[in-house]
Amino acid sequence: MGKQRESYDYEFKRKTVKHMETANKKPIEITRELNIPKSTLSRWIKQYGSSAVESQTQVFVDYERFKKLEQLNIELLKENEI
Repeated sequence: MGKQRESYDYEFKRKTVKHMETANKKPIEITRELNIPKSTLSRWIKQYGSSAVESQTQVFVDYERFKKLEQLNIELLKENEI
């Protein structure tokens, strides 16, 4: 049978990325230390790294814009019915 995939919790992922950034270690060093695939760590870096905050903020801004446009659309549809 195939090898069972490891499951890591949110806190472990976040702390791993933070450790890598604060200790100025390369991703390959962390993957060897923790015996995790490089692709897994790369995904964690995108999700929890210092640059991830910017992308999360962008999603929030887009959501706010979406809600405003949705409200405007409802108002225009009501006006159109009259």
